[in-house]
Amino acid sequence: MPPSHPRPEDLDELGAAMSAVAEHAAAVGEHLLDHMVTVGDHTAQSAVDGTIDAAIDTLREIGASSREIALGLAALGPLATGTTRAEESVHAPRVRPLR
Repeated sequence: MPPSHPRPEDLDELGAAMSAVAEHAAAVGEHLLDHMVTVGDHTAQSAVDGTIDAAIDTLREIGASSREIALGLAALGPLATGTTRAEESVHAPRVRPLR
């Protein structure tokens, strides 16, 4: 059974894995474009192009989502000694109450 609270090192590993997923998705998309074939039939070519476009769009979305997750996990990760998070160091300005 997993722990009820994730350990910081688990978050780091998950963030690294999500970054790797994003990189692999981008590489596979480029690889797919490099190996796109041309067929003689117009109808078949349209079907091939549509399928490849859909696959590349899906890979781009997977990559973007993976990067977002990795960045979110990095924000939750452990801090170096003596540093503060941005939300801890930024305070709302003092405002005089209206009368």
